[in-house]
Amino acid sequence: MKSFGHYKNSIDSILENSFKDSKVFKKNLSVIMGAMKYSKVLREFFTLYNEIDSKNFKTEEESKEYLNESIGYLKTNRDKLKKALPILNKIVEDRKELCTKKINPIYENIDNIVFNNTIVNLEKISKSKKFLGESMVGLNQPASKIKNPKILSHVLSKKYGEEYNTELTETQQKILKNTLLMTEDTLTNEFTNIKEITLNKINSILKESKDDNLSIKLVEVKNEISGLDVTKKSYIKVRSLLEDLN
Repeated sequence: MKSFGHYKNSIDSILENSFKDSKVFKKNLSVIMGAMKYSKVLREFFTLYNEIDSKNFKTEEESKEYLNESIGYLKTNRDKLKKALPILNKIVEDRKELCTKKINPIYENIDNIVFNNTIVNLEKISKSKKFLGESMVGLNQPASKIKNPKILSHVLSKKYGEEYNTELTETQQKILKNTLLMTEDTLTNEFTNIKEITLNKINSILKESKDDNLSIKLVEVKNEISGLDVTKKSYIKVRSLLEDLN
């Protein structure tokens, strides 16, 4: 398994290099947020790598305490990342032209501690811990710190919470995973099909319904679905609704 720093660097590059084009950036951001929503551990790894790369403590004691807690969590949960790898690989592969090959010493040293934790690597791990501990203290921060943290933290910012503010059910997780792996052509075809099936299902329920309140709500939902454009978010929404109607 590739170390998380590889994927983190790629995600950083995708967001940085598409930021100048608002439409492309929003599209990429939406896909990345979807991946974060699918995997809690992916979201937390992303957050901790960001935090270690941008924290600024007053003392080394505070820095070391935070680092130990963060590293402990990452090591405990590293194997859980395997479930998210197909999605991460798809995101990076589809946007490889935006991925800049670069070295982030912060990510490299986190990777070294978390993914190369063996007896033969103890000396390197010790040096990595020292480097990271010092990097989060005042003026000792290296020049390689993130230059535009607003872009990178945007994925887990308030807008992320507004976009995805509920926990996914197991069924929704499967739908989201499959949707994130779709090509644009597949998405268009699948969305058209699922939209038609859902509208037909609503019409069928409306014909049989004797509940005025339910009928009003169904008409509102029907109108909303009819106006949706082809996006992954729309597909997930309609597909989840169809699951609920069945």
